[in-house]
Amino acid sequence: MINKTAVGIVVVLSVTMMVATTGQAQIARDNGRPQADSDQRDVRLGGYLDLEMFKNDGRFEFKNHRLVPMIDATVSDSVHFAAEIEFEYGGPQIASGDGEVKVEYAYADVDLGGWQLRSGAILVPLGATNLYHDSPMRELTNRPLVARTIVPSTLTSAGVGGLWGADDGSWSVEAYALNGFNGEDGAGGYNINSSKGVRSARPSLKVNGDRSPSLCGRLAWSPILGTEFGFSAWNGPWDIDGDLDLTITVIDLTTDLSSFIEALGPTELEIEIGDVGIDVDADAIAAEVPEKLTANSIQISRRFFPSAIENLFGDESSCGLTVRFEEEDLGAAVKTRSTVGFNIRPTDETILKFDYEQEQIENQPDPDGTFIFSVATYF
Repeated sequence: MINKTAVGIVVVLSVTMMVATTGQAQIARDNGRPQADSDQRDVRLGGYLDLEMFKNDGRFEFKNHRLVPMIDATVSDSVHFAAEIEFEYGGPQIASGDGEVKVEYAYADVDLGGWQLRSGAILVPLGATNLYHDSPMRELTNRPLVARTIVPSTLTSAGVGGLWGADDGSWSVEAYALNGFNGEDGAGGYNINSSKGVRSARPSLKVNGDRSPSLCGRLAWSPILGTEFGFSAWNGPWDIDGDLDLTITVIDLTTDLSSFIEALGPTELEIEIGDVGIDVDADAIAAEVPEKLTANSIQISRRFFPSAIENLFGDESSCGLTVRFEEEDLGAAVKTRSTVGFNIRPTDETILKFDYEQEQIENQPDPDGTFIFSVATYF
């Protein structure tokens, strides 16, 4: 007598094979996925790395600050993908537990003819530093104060928007609807204060609550090669209920002064001015949430091409001397910071920085200056 279980197994296997055989031509679930060996897809992997050392009377430490893989892909003639993922201080799994892994940006651009639709985790276009924040690109190790407390770089938010621009690069516009700042912590406290500004209130890539999206945009104008003026603005709710607005404005200028005075040689001027206006109610006032935050930075950098450096590293090498002056007012004591830096670039993509930084805080004894050494390179 034939075992009924065995018959059942045979029937199931037979039906499965028939479905698999007939279904291959009808159900192609993997055909839309990119193939690693495809000649039709252009995927590029790169990134940057930096290491920092800080030394003053109370501090001597190394920071493996950032390892940042960058992915860029051409999906089709009209679709482009880009992403940057930061491993900071080794990631969260290291013994000290003070590292993190985060998406700096990850978006898709769709060319719609005359403009691009961008969606995903957006690198928020508030000021030049947030957009051009890579360590190998910066002349000094620390980012300006305006890029920490006014625009907490690197500032990212989830949303959608568009990009427009002239073919000759003389102007460009970015505009987005995004998740807003989170000024309340959900436990009766506030994430905006006079010590860190809005840094602890950065937007979420996951939730916005029952609030209107925030709006952000930047207009850039380049009247001549080597000069760019930027005007950026953000407006949207910062509290849980969506009743209180936060407005950020940033003006930035980057220019090659030799375009105007040739005798100066390759000298770059960078100015960034940021302002935050915060609507407050009685509870926020009682918690000392500031109504206004400001910061500004002016930086001048001069490049040199010593023969000794060129003999050591080649024709692409150079040196730089940079000075920067900053002021920050977060509604309490005003902070000023001055930095002098010297750097060596073996190539345009690699830099060794030697900085001396001095901070002063209103009505407080001047702290010791800090010597900073760092190395950063693209790969």
